[in-house]
Amino acid sequence: RMDRRLIPMEADLQDDSHDLGFVLIHGSELGAWIWDLMLAHLQRPSLAVDLPGRGSSPADRPSVTLADAIRSVREDVETWNVQSVILVAHSFSGILVPALTRHLHDRVTAVVFVGATMPVEGKAWVDLLPPVQRWLLRLMYMLRPAGALSPEAANRKTLCNDLDDETIRWFLDRRMPEAPRLLLDKVPIATIEPGVPIHYIRLTKDLTTSEGEWQKERGRLGQPIVHKLDTGHLPM
Repeated sequence: RMDRRLIPMEADLQDDSHDLGFVLIHGSELGAWIWDLMLAHLQRPSLAVDLPGRGSSPADRPSVTLADAIRSVREDVETWNVQSVILVAHSFSGILVPALTRHLHDRVTAVVFVGATMPVEGKAWVDLLPPVQRWLLRLMYMLRPAGALSPEAANRKTLCNDLDDETIRWFLDRRMPEAPRLLLDKVPIATIEPGVPIHYIRLTKDLTTSEGEWQKERGRLGQPIVHKLDTGHLPM
């Protein structure tokens, strides 16, 4: 298969048929609804998925695994009537992307990380946090195996820093506790299928990621094509 890594995003989108569409994957404590305000602006088919434990994908949160989440997205794509897809992962869901490119093979035309986390093989999402945060989150999930919402005040400060009051309320009212194992399970695959172009949308007002952390993410992706948006963590 030809190496498509140097093809810019614009070229990925030149096909005017309905055989190319976006698969939109939400972050932690969110659901497919996080993309609702953006969908009308997309000029091609889109599939906003719900990870297990919410919305159209109900499940027992304590028992949901990272493997379940990967399988759920894969099955959603496999039953969608669009042949070629661009995987768009926001925030936490970046850790799902490498495994999805392996499972879906030639159906994946490109991947787009939106302020997203790139996994490290054999490590969980929580392992990428600073030591104190890592310890506190593991302790919280031991005490609350069904999950718990992150503090509203913290979300207002770090996730909603560039949003108006109405949008902030819309966002805060729709969050849900995350299935703990999505954050605690070790990532099975951390290498994206060879030849798949990698795009990273760097959110310049994102308070969840420092410049140093962003450079680490970029390094784990190799040489992604970087696009900048002057927004916080919720550009959609």
